[in-house]
Amino acid sequence: MDNGIKPSTIMLIGGGAVLLISTFLDWFGSGSFGENGWETRGAGLLGIFLAAIGVVVAVGVALTTFGDVSLPDAVVGLSRNQVYLALSFAAFLITFGLQFADFTKFGITLGWIAAAVMTVGAVMEEQADTSGGPTTQF
Repeated sequence: MDNGIKPSTIMLIGGGAVLLISTFLDWFGSGSFGENGWETRGAGLLGIFLAAIGVVVAVGVALTTFGDVSLPDAVVGLSRNQVYLALSFAAFLITFGLQFADFTKFGITLGWIAAAVMTVGAVMEEQADTSGGPTTQF
């Protein structure tokens, strides 16, 4: 069955959704005490930033894939896929860097895994754009 949805699209939408969900889970803490991405000390702004990245990427890809929405092809000189790649990689660097802080919990681990999935999906989309050919579809 070929429904025309590329694996990279699923990775971008799913990764963005999981990144958003990870901000509501505990990032830091010890024992039963924990702080999520929205309420942590200095990282609270990072949680908001990462949630915004997840929403922008997932909703942007979903709108162009499933809706009849036409987004601009270029933003500040970058293609839409390059913007998704830059945002996804920034999210990965932030979450993976926080993984090495003291007393990390599952939410931050889930966040960097989701950001890594988004980054791989964005790389696949970018490669499909530069080669001019479609990627494997389900």
